[in-house]
Amino acid sequence: MKEPFRFQQFTVRDDGSAMKIGTDGVLLGAWAPIRNAKTVLDVGTGCGLVALMIAQRSESIKSQISAIDIDQGASEQAIVNFRESPWPDRLPRHVNEVHVSLDQFAVQIAEAETQSSRSQSGTRLFELVVSNPPFFDSATSSSGSARQQARTVETLGRSSLFANAKSILIPTGRLCLVLPYGQATTTLGLADSMGFKLWSRTDVRPNLTSKFKRVLLEFGLGSDHKEAAHEELVIEESRHQYTEDYRKLTRAFHLRYEAEGS
Repeated sequence: MKEPFRFQQFTVRDDGSAMKIGTDGVLLGAWAPIRNAKTVLDVGTGCGLVALMIAQRSESIKSQISAIDIDQGASEQAIVNFRESPWPDRLPRHVNEVHVSLDQFAVQIAEAETQSSRSQSGTRLFELVVSNPPFFDSATSSSGSARQQARTVETLGRSSLFANAKSILIPTGRLCLVLPYGQATTTLGLADSMGFKLWSRTDVRPNLTSKFKRVLLEFGLGSDHKEAAHEELVIEESRHQYTEDYRKLTRAFHLRYEAEGS
């Protein structure tokens, strides 16, 4: 059996999930601005890494974290990881809470919101949605129908993500994504056309001499945020020698930084 990934406060197994633990998830989980959000949704949770990182970071405000994934194996593994974490009461407890598509989940939230409005029992909408969606990482083949299919999946995936996020967020809610750097421009345009405004952006490069490979984006629905913060992050100074900025971002998670404190 594959050894689990051990972080400072929790352990994650990913052998049953198609979405393996990688730098993208760690970046998103450590970077996504929580801003006191008490209701958070992780879309495409995979083994649950980002949801667990958000749970750790929001421990002081006890954020309730929901997580969904269309893959049965990933959903089952996420539930095990949630149950074995220090925060099982703030994360999903049953597979049927996780194993659902975003389209289906948005319908469920709309129905619940209608019922809560009728009973005056409060909202079921989210203050923050985070996602490291697989379609953002899909590779394009050199030519032919596979390339066209990948492009179509990406286009439909992004449109669906923004549309559904808008329907399940509160009016001042936010959406945080990690995606390949080359897709930033088209994603920013799509977001703007659907009513999202850029709140913050971090361009990420693996090392000092490489090109930017990833971008972290925070979008907001509210109109009160006027100027987007734009930063850059370099992960390594040299092989396995991490920059101070990356160490600061992930210090509360990686075991190699445990002695340094958070």
